[in-house]
Amino acid sequence: MIDLRRHLPQGIWALIDKGMTGVYGFAFIFLVIARLPKEEYGLYSLVFTIASMAMLFNKGFILFPMTKYESEGTSQPGLLGNAFILSAVIVEAFGLLVYLAAPLAGKVFHSGALVELLRYMPLLLTAYFFRDFALCYLQAWRRVKRMVIIDTIYFVGLSLAFGVLNLLGTLNKAMDMLQLYILFAIFSSLAGVILVWRDIKFDFHLRKEELRRITGFGKFSLGMSIGELVFYQVDLLILGRFYGPLAVAQYNAAKILFRFYSVISQSLNLLLFPGASKLSSEGRIEDLRTLYSKVIAYYWCMMLGLNAVLIAGANLIMGLVNYTESANIFRLLLLFSFFEPLYTISMVVLYGMGKPYKAFKPLLMAIPLYLGLNLLLVPYLQGMGAAITFGVNNAFLGMMLLKTLSKESGVKLNDIFRQFRRYPQVLKTVLKGGLKGVPDV
Repeated sequence: MIDLRRHLPQGIWALIDKGMTGVYGFAFIFLVIARLPKEEYGLYSLVFTIASMAMLFNKGFILFPMTKYESEGTSQPGLLGNAFILSAVIVEAFGLLVYLAAPLAGKVFHSGALVELLRYMPLLLTAYFFRDFALCYLQAWRRVKRMVIIDTIYFVGLSLAFGVLNLLGTLNKAMDMLQLYILFAIFSSLAGVILVWRDIKFDFHLRKEELRRITGFGKFSLGMSIGELVFYQVDLLILGRFYGPLAVAQYNAAKILFRFYSVISQSLNLLLFPGASKLSSEGRIEDLRTLYSKVIAYYWCMMLGLNAVLIAGANLIMGLVNYTESANIFRLLLLFSFFEPLYTISMVVLYGMGKPYKAFKPLLMAIPLYLGLNLLLVPYLQGMGAAITFGVNNAFLGMMLLKTLSKESGVKLNDIFRQFRRYPQVLKTVLKGGLKGVPDV
């Protein structure tokens, strides 16, 4: 049996950590999206879409395997040293490639202004490197309080900077945004180095067995980033290719709001990945199955009321950020949002169980579906076509990954619905008894 009360402190710190994202999101929506010229916001979106592809590839191929093995209970200097070297090579090589390809990108996306922005890519990726590495190391050891410090410096710092620069009238261009992000990425990277300095031990001798261990798991765990790499980024590039930065801005305004809405799912995954790894290694599959069912069921219950409010108020919400034309895109994304935790949490549990290859097949099947629908619908429906594709793809992946997880752990959709029906009683018990009312798994 798992006593969920033991995990509440970490869970609360994880929510606080992702709450920093919420603070940042609020500031970003009202101080950036609402005020930055739409063309400039579109340029910003394209630059960070390209940068995110490099960072997500690095996390999926190198840092996730490192987190997986390091979370198993013993420090592994050889693993950390080899992961550090591989990660640095990937990030810097991508930065150099984008720098050289910047003129071509300007032509592809119909924007000469994009060229100068992409020249900053090597510096941008280097600024984030130590931050990402430190966060993955701390996640492996479940040191969430330290993660909160790093994210507070980054997200709250950026939020305050948005406010100050808006008051000064100096946040007007994509270049202003880019330089600001580089600055706070450096600050949070320095914090990351300080917070892991005494604990982390490196052995930088390249060893074939460590490289094989990282890349052997990484070729499958890369799938964990494919969802973010392809399904959250490529649609922006396709829109940019057909319609330029303005269409990217209109679609991404709605998608950014939707992504901040999924902050709870991200905070759950922060603990579920090492937690699933531990339960699986101890052979406690029944506990893992029950925990998975409860997490998704209770999350769905929370989403019901919130989705109703957001869908009804979509015009007002998007109007607040001067993107009323994107309200229906926002509604469409919300309608499909129930599949998001089914997709992301199922994948995290499979990876925690050490079976990333089981999630790889559904992802490979989804990629041509996603690309094909985008290329079919975006030329005619613009952002709505991208939103339809995103929703259909999430539904497909959610059901396919649940089916895969069912074969590995025995969990069924009925298990989730059973917990879903229990939620009102659980909520009533918690309200009466406080933390003592939280049930054991």
